[in-house]
Amino acid sequence: ERVIFTVDQPQWNHDGGNLVFGKDGFLYLGLGDGGAANDLDPKGKPEGGHEKGGNGQALNRYLGKVLRFDIDSKTPYAIPDGNPFKGSNDGREEIYAWGIRNPWGITVDPESGDIIVADVGQNRFEEINVITAGNFGWPRYEGYAPFDQQKPSEPCTLEVSAAPEGFIAPVLAYPHHDGLGKAPGYGVSVTGGHVYHGSAIPELKGVYLFADWAQSWAGKKYGLYGGIRDSKTTWTMKVLPGAKTPAGPISRMIIGFGYDQTGEVYVLTNIGKGPSGKNGEIWKIVPGK
Repeated sequence: ERVIFTVDQPQWNHDGGNLVFGKDGFLYLGLGDGGAANDLDPKGKPEGGHEKGGNGQALNRYLGKVLRFDIDSKTPYAIPDGNPFKGSNDGREEIYAWGIRNPWGITVDPESGDIIVADVGQNRFEEINVITAGNFGWPRYEGYAPFDQQKPSEPCTLEVSAAPEGFIAPVLAYPHHDGLGKAPGYGVSVTGGHVYHGSAIPELKGVYLFADWAQSWAGKKYGLYGGIRDSKTTWTMKVLPGAKTPAGPISRMIIGFGYDQTGEVYVLTNIGKGPSGKNGEIWKIVPGK
């Protein structure tokens, strides 16, 4: 065993922890903002572990970030060129991207090299981000809209607009299914997937497949989602028609995705909020009949 890096997590949730190697050969690690809610310490608990203004924007913290390591050039690791704070005292050198809330799924598109992060939102929106060096906004932004840590349910618009100066907008964002009682949506917690490069379903070639962990709360009327590239900065979200099991609509919680050497994609499911007993099942995405 070789320990490369460790970081303490102050709360039980928003841990992140996915690891991927980019096409550049560097190791990427996604870490959540430290848990609780709104990137704030829980009321009455100053030991909660959140910086004033949120860990997502705290450049002295590893939480709420995507970190980038060169594990081949030096033991335990070196800092790659291109990390924004390499050689600087302005932030941790390992930080590559910041302003992340809870990266529930990181993948690398083997063809484009895009590093895609599904970032779970707070009360209003879920995000898909293509990671580059920079600031993705949390907790100052959620989805395409400003976020107020003291008023996390403040109504806002999903209209795509230019990111404010200094922030990188998601390529795709979707609203929560209840819209806080104001509008329909597609779930409450995005589950990141993979770009399809298999041969069984040619129509899905190059489509980023993902889901929502809590879609069953929305009346079990949704299935798998597809992120379709319109440009480098904007994707379109599609509910994949006919995405169901032989027994009917998907009624289990989708907690993750996998893929094999041929590019076919698999869905990890459970009937509860997490691993329990023998309830987990792995499903393969195949053509409909």
